[in-house]
Amino acid sequence: MRRVFGLTVRLAALTMVPTLVILATILLALHSFGEYRATVSQLSERHTHALMTASRLMQQSESMLGSGAMLLLADDHFSRRQALFEIADRREWMERLVDELAAIRGEAGSFDDIERVRDQLMESFDALDALVQRRIDLVGQLQQAPDETSDALLRETERLLARQMRTNRSLSQDLSVAIGYHVSGIRLDIRDAAEQMEQQLRQREGALKGFALLAVLLLLATAYHINRSVVRRVVKLQRVISRERPAPHELRVDGSDEIAQMARSIQRYVHRINDNERRIMTMNRELDFLATHDALTQLRNRHYFERELNERRNALAAEGYCVAMIDIDHFKAINDTHGHEAGDRVIRCVADRLRRGLPESALLARYGGEEFVALLPGFDIDTVVPMLEQIRQGLESHSIELGETALRVTASFGLAQQLPGGEFDEALKAADEALYRAKRSGRNRVMYRWLSQDDSGDAAYG
Repeated sequence: MRRVFGLTVRLAALTMVPTLVILATILLALHSFGEYRATVSQLSERHTHALMTASRLMQQSESMLGSGAMLLLADDHFSRRQALFEIADRREWMERLVDELAAIRGEAGSFDDIERVRDQLMESFDALDALVQRRIDLVGQLQQAPDETSDALLRETERLLARQMRTNRSLSQDLSVAIGYHVSGIRLDIRDAAEQMEQQLRQREGALKGFALLAVLLLLATAYHINRSVVRRVVKLQRVISRERPAPHELRVDGSDEIAQMARSIQRYVHRINDNERRIMTMNRELDFLATHDALTQLRNRHYFERELNERRNALAAEGYCVAMIDIDHFKAINDTHGHEAGDRVIRCVADRLRRGLPESALLARYGGEEFVALLPGFDIDTVVPMLEQIRQGLESHSIELGETALRVTASFGLAQQLPGGEFDEALKAADEALYRAKRSGRNRVMYRWLSQDDSGDAAYG
């Protein structure tokens, strides 16, 4: 206490100007680091929350396709209504997430595109439901009294269903693009805030340098002992602060007077700044991972799969490939009976089996909900079918322990090979049709479709 008191008295007796300069320097430094801490906190909380909300909204939009597939597979009105309940639940979640994202961003962006595409997607699902309802009714009529007119109507309904599903996929992709626009906007907000913060710090740094220089000149003019007891320590501290990245151990100042206390305060703030910077870098790495991976299975997500496919399109066309669609059987029943946590375990189990069963060169992704897609470059059907069959048998023979219950899970596989000179969409469509046929044929099986040069829908299945 005597040293603090003595320094204060000497400064007050010799000159009030150096005292005011030093106090101004302290306040400016504390204020600058306080603003830096508040900005970092905003970046790590508000914008991160916005990015996570946008990511969840994108996942919900992708899951709508899985719900549409459930509706498409409905064999009776009870199953159809169950699928509609899930679609309604997805829609409610999407509305809630859009409202939450709008509340976070405020006037930073318009959500008209998201709401418009979402409403179009719901209208498309209503049309799909009407077609499924008509198909169920026609199947019932044919079972009671077969006739050619009903059979023709049923075939036409199946064709319209396939077209409606393609429309649903297109609208889901449009919705993902609209959401992606806001994700980009949030990232731009983070970058702008960081640049503004850096500019403010540079301004404050210049002010600190000016105050410190003025203090040095005034103290040198007053007395030699003030120079020894005050100025040299202030200069040392000022030099460290002036660096772009000051090291905390360099901010140590011996003693217990005001200058030492200021150094310890700045040292604590530097520690916090470094900790926050590391935390932000970690969150950025996690966000980059989530942008290309599925959070539940750690597989690639659909967005990455489609982007990678577009970049490798020419190479794949020259090399040749197979594409497989995989869907977990009775997944809705698993969720309803055992809960969503059990459903997540089932999805992770199937993803792990696929990852271990497919070659490393395969591009495996979670396509949406309980559906997976795999691209196998350089492989043909004769080579891939045994792989998929081995995976299918492994799933069938393996049980998942849920407390006292041993749950057995199966999956259906649809496979198609690239038509020479054909586009990937044709192979994917053929694999999807093979998967649909596997589902219709009793599930838990591998079905593949041979494409022909004139692929009009009458291709061979195996």
